[in-house]
Amino acid sequence: MESLSWLPLFMQLVLLGPQEALVPSQIRVFVVPHHHVDMGWLHTIQESMQAYVTDIYASVVEDLTHNEQHRFIIVDQEFFRLWWDGVASAKQKLQVHELVAQRRLEFVLGGQVMHDEAVTHIDDQILQLTEGHGFLYETFGIRPQFSWQVDSFGASATTPTLFALAGFNGHVISRIDYDLKVAMQQKQEMQFVWRGSRSLLAQQEIFTHVLDGNGYCSEGFVFQDQRMDEMFTPSDMTVSKDNLQMYTEKLLNNAWKRFIFFQTEHVLWPWGCDSQFFNASAQFANMDHLMNHINSLTPNTGVFLEYATLSDYFQAIHSKHMSWKVRNQHDFLPYSSDVLHSWTGFYASRSGLKGLARRASALLYAGESMFTRFMLAPHRSLDPAWALQWLQQLRWAVSEVQDHYAITGTHTPNVRDMFEEHLSTGMQGVRKLMASIIQDRSPVLSGPEPEGHRAVVYNPLAWTVTTIVTLTVDFPEVNLTDETGNPVTAQVQNSKEMPSAYDLLVLTTIPGLSYRYYIIRPTRRAQKDTQETGASVGSTNHFDRRPRKNHRQVVRRLVHVENDCYTVFLDKDTNLMHSIWERQSNRTIRVTQEFMEYYNHHGWDQESISDNSVFTPNGTAKPAWAAVEMEILEGQLVTEIRQYFYRTVDDRDPTYTIYSRLARGPPGADGELLCHRIEQEYRVGPLELNREAILRTSTDLNTGRVLYSDNNGYQLQRRAYKHYEANAIARNYYPMTQSAFIQDRQSRLVLLSEQAHGVSSQGSGQMEVMLHRRLWNNKQGNSSDDLTLNDTSVVQSVLWLLLGTRTLTRDLGPRSGVALQHRPVVLIPDLSETIQVPPDFQQQEAVTLPPSLHLQILSIPGWTYNLNHTKHLQNLQKGHQGQVKVDFRRVLLRLHHLYEKGQHPVRSQPVTVNLQSVLRGLGSVVSVEERSLTGTWDVSTLHRWSWKIRDGHQHGGSSHHPLPPHGGPNITIHPKEIRTFFIHFEKQ
Repeated sequence: MESLSWLPLFMQLVLLGPQEALVPSQIRVFVVPHHHVDMGWLHTIQESMQAYVTDIYASVVEDLTHNEQHRFIIVDQEFFRLWWDGVASAKQKLQVHELVAQRRLEFVLGGQVMHDEAVTHIDDQILQLTEGHGFLYETFGIRPQFSWQVDSFGASATTPTLFALAGFNGHVISRIDYDLKVAMQQKQEMQFVWRGSRSLLAQQEIFTHVLDGNGYCSEGFVFQDQRMDEMFTPSDMTVSKDNLQMYTEKLLNNAWKRFIFFQTEHVLWPWGCDSQFFNASAQFANMDHLMNHINSLTPNTGVFLEYATLSDYFQAIHSKHMSWKVRNQHDFLPYSSDVLHSWTGFYASRSGLKGLARRASALLYAGESMFTRFMLAPHRSLDPAWALQWLQQLRWAVSEVQDHYAITGTHTPNVRDMFEEHLSTGMQGVRKLMASIIQDRSPVLSGPEPEGHRAVVYNPLAWTVTTIVTLTVDFPEVNLTDETGNPVTAQVQNSKEMPSAYDLLVLTTIPGLSYRYYIIRPTRRAQKDTQETGASVGSTNHFDRRPRKNHRQVVRRLVHVENDCYTVFLDKDTNLMHSIWERQSNRTIRVTQEFMEYYNHHGWDQESISDNSVFTPNGTAKPAWAAVEMEILEGQLVTEIRQYFYRTVDDRDPTYTIYSRLARGPPGADGELLCHRIEQEYRVGPLELNREAILRTSTDLNTGRVLYSDNNGYQLQRRAYKHYEANAIARNYYPMTQSAFIQDRQSRLVLLSEQAHGVSSQGSGQMEVMLHRRLWNNKQGNSSDDLTLNDTSVVQSVLWLLLGTRTLTRDLGPRSGVALQHRPVVLIPDLSETIQVPPDFQQQEAVTLPPSLHLQILSIPGWTYNLNHTKHLQNLQKGHQGQVKVDFRRVLLRLHHLYEKGQHPVRSQPVTVNLQSVLRGLGSVVSVEERSLTGTWDVSTLHRWSWKIRDGHQHGGSSHHPLPPHGGPNITIHPKEIRTFFIHFEKQ
């Protein structure tokens, strides 16, 4: 036996043990070559493409073509698609097709990006997956079956559910709390079956692998030509006779350390990292030399290395038929890399971009359904290709901003500018499309006077929505009529944004996927005595600026405002909210709200300081205001409370503002959601340097510091306060993508958000939302890379506050959250054009779903692939794919049951709908085909792997509910299910 003195001591003991242990391939190391490209971070997409992405794909394809033993996995599709569409030659494309067919080049994850899991919304996660999967299936006929979520900052319990629905068989994560990972490694619990949904349980479970403490990078094994550029990982020494033993020891030691954390002899060894493999031949040549040498020692070491894809590794694990521990619906959030670095700051970093991304997503959602309705009904000429181009541009922009270095705000200002430009351009295009559709679909209306306006309001939800829509006008005396000429209930008041303008508040009830048309005119003074009805004008009460007081008064001077559900009491001595009386429970809850700030300045030489990713406060939050002014605008429809918070008593402009509205809607179910919410808009900033701003809502609810916050707008997690020796404030912060609440035995206070924030409960009865951050520090790398988050902007955000019994809020919360995300879209048509409309025009029939079901998407995706998988592959082999035209009568429909099992006595029941009946307003349904989440699988052919769990049973695999014979229209959707269909409509 060759001398083993150079091996680590623990490995020598193993090798010098009983001879039966020294069998060949005792440890099988799967070397998985990969590269990682951040969609932004330090450099724009174009900069990254020019600098190294193009070289990576060209180099990898060239090397794999000439070396059959080599393998490679590709993760993100946006960079690959840019290379494929704009750079790759016909020869390279043919080589890629061959490598994919040989399963030596494998696409994993397959989305446009590796999305963040903390602050992304489920709808946007599905969108970016669908975009990437559609491209891969249309181009190569493949469907990714394994994930690679190795760089997102924490892991959500929503993700395994989505990946199971997409047809994945294995899930890989990496960044979880450092101390939890250590504990899991010691217990060999780094692999498990994850049941991400408490309602779906085994139905949508997935086998999950957590990368060990080494992460996804293989430091010390970068064998590429050195480039003197900060964008590249420095190269290590090439493998030679002189250093071969050093490299051998290093790799074997690394493989053995990984091996002891897992239960099988199969070791997943990721080889690669950020911006690697731009010289693939050099990388592989060095690794070939090293692996060949190590494999020559296998009889002595019991270690064998082989190049592999993720599919190779998971197939080896699956073939062991072992029993695995089950992990329930709990997530891996927040993520801390060590005791002083809790990655909870990014929940609120670049809040403006987070808001823009969600608004873009909401506009896309509305544009998709509006275009689908338009194409399925008789219409004038509109170029479908032009329309799809605009939709595709916004789909792409919304998808790319879901990246873990994009929506998180953990990038440089020039990258932020790029994302904002892409989103804004895409939104502008979709608004053009929607305006064109409106011109076609509008009824014949008597033209407004020259100074008047026409407004069209579109409800993109498949429910009837009653709400208040705000329009801006430049005259205070307003006459408002609908498309029939009937007067409309409205209220006019001074604009909160522009001193010379007015807010016109319109009470509207709009059926699902339908429009309301309004003509807005100035009231004609000569006809004031006629029956013309104008919008009501509210009264304004002004309350002088009140300084913050530290002492408590025994007697409070209160003023109240109310609607049919709430009475809000305000303290005239402080101009702050005092309490809320809720009608149904007949209970008054103390509720106060104030802006506070965490100060961040630990000294320039310390590492424990906040940055765009990390939150490390220097003590508890302090009040950020010295005085408050208040106005109450009371009207027939809405009472609006305007509170202005000043940093100093003498400041001219407020740093913080809250606009709170209580609306008076119609009685009954139509006005239920509108009545049971207090709509709040915020203006925050500009902040002083090294401040992190929160809105703290304090109540007298006895909550025991237990908070509930959502995973990606899909499900809620219970967040009990945890005590830590250090950094406890930051480690008790959680992402709030759409909702959070606190409760006691009787009542629940819910906050719903239109965008992502950080949320925490630092005290019983308290809930604080981080709204904005402005930071600068001289930590190594931050200042040189411009990652200091010196954000001087004023951010705007919307929260809806719900207060009531648990039963009431369980019912209204999920629906209200969706209603906030997808508020009606207001369009102002171009009045300069003469509209020619057929005389038989009539409003299209509404599309209405039961209250428990949400129309998650209704779109014409524009894919050209044949739905029959065999025929699609044949078309690809014959090169016919590019000749197929888009079928504009193939519609992608996705339905989501909003409620958990047992959450509500009525809403949590399974819901059966007849798709032919529900979709009658769109057209005549010819056939219904159920698909996987991203549309690439026919669910009748999707059979996921099953895994044994430690209760002795086999679980997993196919989980769809077969449709009735011949694709019948009746479907039943169970709690928390998301089901996807292709609906084929009859041509009209």
